[in-house]
Parts: sequence; C-alpha cells; structure tokens
Amino acid sequence: MFVGRFKILIAITMLLLGLSVGSASADNVVYLSSLEWPPYVGQRLPENGTSARIIRKAFEAMGYELKILFLPWKRSMRMVEADFRVVGYFPEYYSNERAEKYIFSKSYGCSPISLLERKSKPIRWGTVDDLAGLRVGFVAGYVNTPELDEAVANGTINADFAPSDKNNIMKVIKGRVDCAVVDPLVYSYLAVTDNEVGKLSDTVQIEPRAFGVNELFVAFRKDEQGRFYSRILNEGLSKIGITGVCEQHD
Repeated sequence: MFVGRFKILIAITMLLLGLSVGSASADNVVYLSSLEWPPYVGQRLPENGTSARIIRKAFEAMGYELKILFLPWKRSMRMVEADFRVVGYFPEYYSNERAEKYIFSKSYGCSPISLLERKSKPIRWGTVDDLAGLRVGFVAGYVNTPELDEAVANGTINADFAPSDKNNIMKVIKGRVDCAVVDPLVYSYLAVTDNEVGKLSDTVQIEPRAFGVNELFVAFRKDEQGRFYSRILNEGLSKIGITGVCEQHD
C-alpha cells in the first residue's frame, strides 16, 4: 500500500515539476504580431525579414524567444487587445496619437516615405499642399508623416485607402490613383519578387524626393506586461549594438 502511494506521490511531483518547467519555458517566449511587409518583415522571408531579425536577436540576447503572428495590418494591431499573449506589434512608426495607447520601444531602424507615380504623368510638387486635388493612395491603418496625415485628416489630400502596399502600387500602375505614398524599399522588393507588379514596374517610378524618414519601433500594450517586455527589448537592442539612430542594420 505504502509503495503504491509513494509511486503516486512521485508521479504527481514529476507532473508538477513538468508543469513548472513548461511555465518557465513559456515565460521566456514573447509573442508579437506583424504583417507581410517585405523586406522588413514577412512569414516567408529569410529570418522573417530585416526588422524581425533585429527584434529576435535583441530578445535572444536577453534569454527570450520571439514568436511572430502574421496577420493583415489592422488585425495585427488589434491582436494586442484581443489576445493577452500578444504583448505588442511591429514595425510601427511613431505618432502622438498611438503613443497615448501604446508603449514605444527604442528605435531600431528606419523607413523612408516617398511618392510612387506613373512615368507618363509625373507629379510636380514642392510641399504636401501641392498634392491637393490629386487622388493619392495610402495603406489603411498606416501612420505616414505628420504633414501627410494632417493633410489627409483636413481634406487637403483626396486619400484613397488600400489594404496593402501591393494594392496601392497596382492602383498607380492601373491609373486608379494619381500617385501613392510608399516606402521605396518595399516597392523595389515587390517589383523584383512579385510577378504582377514586376511585369508593369517599368511604367512607374519613385519620385526622387522623400516626404521624410520614419523610425521603426515595436509598439507594446500599455500595461505592466507591456512595460516589462519593452524594457527587456530596449536592453537587448543595446546589447546587440542598436543605438536608436535611424539607419538600416545588417
């Protein structure tokens, strides 16, 4: 009888130890949501893209494993509220409005903001106000630059919203919009890797001037868990030599 009870006790103890180890392991996994935005991030990209590589290395330097949930952009943002496991999303540009809702990490890279136009109808502009009267493509849910977002909000720019950069680019190619706001690195990647964009890429061009260059961040949920992981990430970024300067890192 005693031996039987002892075996049961040992089995329960081992089970509890197993659960404890499993919990400890789970505590070292960080869940972030993201989108398909090559070359910065993507489910099928090497190391999930340049942004994912940096964030993963920073967490690894602190003893944490990064897991990324890839979703359409707006759903990616909503996952921070919908799924408690997901403590943040990336890549995000800074805005005062979103800083009220999220905790922003240190900057880990940058993204230029330019104008994609048809070669047959180049856009002549000096300031954002010169885009008034044009149908300008934007991606729904993206922050752009303060000047662009203000011009959209006050109606100076006739904004046409698309669900993705590719949709936006194709609208320019097909003449559905006069031009579109796009990161030139994203456009260049799609022009090489996407057959639909690539076949007609010689009909469009990136306007040489940029509206600006935005820093890239991870946006964490504004609670204790978010604050904890933002500190972990920031320390990890420092450990791997990311200084917060807006530049691309290998």
